[in-house]
Amino acid sequence: MENMSQVDPQEPTRKHRRIRAGFGVATAIVILLVATAPSLLLQSDPPPVAVQGQAFVVPTSPVATLTQSPTSQEAVERQAIAAVLADRSSAVVGSQSPTFMDTVGQRDAAFASAQLRLVTNLITVPFNQWDYTLLNKLDPTDSTASSIQDKYGSSAVTYQVGVRYRLEGFDSPPVVVLRTMSFVPESGTWKVVADTDTGRFRQPWDVDVISLVRSSDVLMLVLGNAKPSSSLKEQAGQAVRDVTTFWGTDWDKQVLVVVPRSQKQLGTLLRKDGSSYSALAAVATAERNGGSGDAPANVVWVNPAGFAKINALGRTIVLRHEILHVATGAAVPNEFPLWLEEGVAEYFGYRDSGVKQQVIASSLLADAKNGRVPSRFAKTADFVPTNPRLSQAYEGSWWAARLIVERYGEAALLRVYRTALGQSNKKTAVDVALRQELGISTAELTAVWRASIKDAA
Repeated sequence: MENMSQVDPQEPTRKHRRIRAGFGVATAIVILLVATAPSLLLQSDPPPVAVQGQAFVVPTSPVATLTQSPTSQEAVERQAIAAVLADRSSAVVGSQSPTFMDTVGQRDAAFASAQLRLVTNLITVPFNQWDYTLLNKLDPTDSTASSIQDKYGSSAVTYQVGVRYRLEGFDSPPVVVLRTMSFVPESGTWKVVADTDTGRFRQPWDVDVISLVRSSDVLMLVLGNAKPSSSLKEQAGQAVRDVTTFWGTDWDKQVLVVVPRSQKQLGTLLRKDGSSYSALAAVATAERNGGSGDAPANVVWVNPAGFAKINALGRTIVLRHEILHVATGAAVPNEFPLWLEEGVAEYFGYRDSGVKQQVIASSLLADAKNGRVPSRFAKTADFVPTNPRLSQAYEGSWWAARLIVERYGEAALLRVYRTALGQSNKKTAVDVALRQELGISTAELTAVWRASIKDAA
């Protein structure tokens, strides 16, 4: 690890970024990339690269509901299968793998082995709730249902199933994710013969063997033979405490961290091509597949290769930024002005880091020096990964948040953010909050912001 006491704070620093495109409000994904940039936060060996990020909201399949009333025969079938699922639920919460395995068909040895690994993982992870809900029955013409019937006969049935779970120590409402499960009648009951997670992201317990690392602030799931840095738990825990001090106690005050064994496996978990994550340091996601009463599953995923490229200061900035998003709610509506959301996270990430404004806002100030002062705050479209002026969007947002702190105080920035988040009309939320908390309009703040950038250049 690079000796930070020997690093000149005037040197360029890497930046962590979070970009979101407007595809929907159900799921948010945040990607922290190790991209080209200066070297303050780099380890000594890798070439100079910077932490950037991209976050985008992606559409997620809604939890299915019954499209029509079941026949009496199907109602009996559903009741019997629901009883089997109830046994599985009790087995997970009660750490009873034999009971869980009693529900599994043994004809396919590979499937049975995978189910044993699954229940072993589920018992390892500290769930205090794990409930199955039987949803839509798939038509036999569906490709999944058809393949199961080809294998097990016409009596095999396939259903969408919702899983509602809650982790021990987390106070948020339960998370809901989708699975597709197949069953066959056997000896007066039903056996599970197929079980696939079909949510937006793959669940860690479905992918690899899990080991647990835990503290009062951090629940870390380590997959396979992954070897997280010895300081990760402590750094994440400190970031959680820093976020709570800064933001408040109205969140879980804990973070779930998943460490896959490789970049390729990270891609598997996020249902993406792992090769696209070659410069990635970490990913934070929030997934909401259930109804309005269900909370997102906020997770920070670590890319072992990318995370190793940044030093202790870089990791602190990254973790503080992302865990603040977890605390404030990563999946806010798309209409919410991202310049405030990202500006507050950038401000907090760099707060007390010793990194100078000339480093944090290098692209913004270079443009301003050449007469290109931005005319407005960044919009949602400015945060898409393909924007060639992406750095300016983040730097300008940081500058606005820091400006509010300098003129009105840090508490004022938090009041503006909280008030804005509480508005029903997200398009006007920030303007309402600025007028209410600071007595200024967005236009007035924009004018002061532009002048301060021009003066600093």
